[in-house]
Amino acid sequence: LVIGWGRAQVRVLEDRPLQCYKCLHYGHMAAACQTDNGLTGRCFRCVGSEHVAQGCTAAVRYPLCHKERREAGHRMGGRAC
Repeated sequence: LVIGWGRAQVRVLEDRPLQCYKCLHYGHMAAACQTDNGLTGRCFRCVGSEHVAQGCTAAVRYPLCHKERREAGHRMGGRAC
């Protein structure tokens, strides 16, 4: 891609499945989520309940992988899981 005097390489992103930001499960979005066990109000970095991700200094922990006893040191949407 050439813009003015500059060039940029463009890559098409891979399709990813729908993922709910309320419960983090795949196949639906938060508006259609039926769970009562959502993560609303929790940090999406470490799943802590007393802060938000912007100020989080804790280690990254993906809650679904942690719950299933898999390696959980990655963020939601990463290729690790």
